[in-house]
This record gives sequence, structure tokens and C-alpha cells, in this order.
Amino acid sequence: MMATILTLIILAMVFQGVLAVLNSILDTVGVNGILGGIPVVGSNLNLIWAYLFVVISDVGGFGYAASTEILGMGDFGVDVGTALAISAFIPVKDAAISALGKGLARG
Repeated sequence: MMATILTLIILAMVFQGVLAVLNSILDTVGVNGILGGIPVVGSNLNLIWAYLFVVISDVGGFGYAASTEILGMGDFGVDVGTALAISAFIPVKDAAISALGKGLARG
């Protein structure tokens, strides 16, 4: 279980790095504002990028008796569930790094 949590935290770190580069490129080209303005797409853009990240990198099926399949949708459900998990672990990653930093500052 801890290995799955650590894997999701590391994936959240990698995804945030990829997202920063992608947003920089899209801002340079001038497409990011257009995508953000589309009503349904704009509010879910991070989840869409997370799904594409999962599909392209072929991440998923973490093992350790942890399944991310949702709604019995097969491979698509696993990819969407993994994308949701990565997106949900971004604040967890931030909290873990903050706590680690505070712990190291005491010593």
C-alpha cells in the first residue's frame, strides 16, 4: 500500500513537471487561453492532460492489490481512474513535501 502511495506521489511530481512545460509551450503559441475558454474543456483541462499523460506513458495497474478501474469500463476506466488518482495526489504531494521540510528545519 505504501508503495502505491509513493508511486502516486512521484507520478504527481512528474505530471506537474510535464504540465508546467506543456503550459509554457501552449502559452508561447497562444493556445492555452483558447483552450481554457471552452466551457466544458477549460474547467477540466488538468484532468484531460492527466488522462493523456496516463495514456501516452502507459501508466496504470499499480499492482499491490490496488486497482484504479472505475465503473467496470475496462482499460478506459483504468486510465481515467489513474488520471483521477494522479490529479488527486498533487495536494497530497505538496503537503508531504511541506511536512518533510518542516521536519528537517527542526533538526
